Amino acid sequence: MRHTVLSFITILFGPTFIMAQNVEAPGSDVIISLKEPSMFSNCFKDLDTNGDGIVDATEAAAATILVLDKGGRSNIIENYDFLKHFPNLKALSVGNTAAECIDLHCLEKLEKLNLTNALFLNKIILADGCEPEITYPSGKAYIEMQYYVKDDTIRALMEEYDYCEKIEQDGSVCYIVSKEYGAYGIWRNGKLEVPCKYGIEELKNLYFTVGQTEAIVKDYVAFTDESVKEFCLRINKIDSDKDGEISIDEAKAVTRLSFMVFKSFIRNIKSYEDLQYFPNLEYFHAGLTYVETVDVSCCPKLKELDLSDCRMLKTIILAKGCKPEIKYPVAYKGEKAKLVYK
Repeated sequence: MRHTVLSFITILFGPTFIMAQNVEAPGSDVIISLKEPSMFSNCFKDLDTNGDGIVDATEAAAATILVLDKGGRSNIIENYDFLKHFPNLKALSVGNTAAECIDLHCLEKLEKLNLTNALFLNKIILADGCEPEITYPSGKAYIEMQYYVKDDTIRALMEEYDYCEKIEQDGSVCYIVSKEYGAYGIWRNGKLEVPCKYGIEELKNLYFTVGQTEAIVKDYVAFTDESVKEFCLRINKIDSDKDGEISIDEAKAVTRLSFMVFKSFIRNIKSYEDLQYFPNLEYFHAGLTYVETVDVSCCPKLKELDLSDCRMLKTIILAKGCKPEIKYPVAYKGEKAKLVYK
């Protein structure tokens, strides 16, 4: 079995740097070896309760106070990963270090934190909810306090956004995100489904139904073709709650849908994939498009299908058993579109 031991390398006429390495060690896990005396090892002498010259995992877990200042500036601590073996520390003095950031999120019970000799420190990472009494370095005006987040998605989003809040209920999960001093948006299913263009209260009012305990995310259509979305928003009856988005329920309620081009509103439809959200259509005008295949097989209730503006139409895909009245475009190169059922 491999165990972690802190070893100490003394550089002639220089300070002692602390680092970790893997070595073969018999018996119980060895966290700190005191058998080779050094100024730094003196910091752990009180923790060696059985006097065997080592601090093992059990002794490290029992420790509640750790002072790493012994030896003064002759010990420069570069790596604090060993603190994960001391989960029950209530008081810690970090000692002399040139580190600009120290991650202490493994110390959830920390009550007192001495940073007196951390002269270059800019940021501390603490466990969520941990608020120790802190002694700052002399003359240090500001040290950022960041709380560790266990949620992997939030940690990843915080690299891009300045604000991230998780919303979940009944298996539905999303994240409200925002840039600094910017508008808020919704991150869901691995992408930004709602752009950051709302204030936080406006966003919650538009996109969430508030329950007794927490918010529930509404399901909105994630349009593939923005032109399709723009047509749907122009038809006021579809966006019934006037929130600027089309919900799944609103789409299912639609029986008539037209992408007919107006002189003041010209859009070229590039994809009909979004029709999957409109399964109850009985009338559909496909609008202006240059695609060769129009697939409306997801609309089995169609009775009228207007394809007059489909300039290069070659194939129409219908649901099996669906036989709508079709208005064809002027034949492209003398060919009439082929009907396919699925």
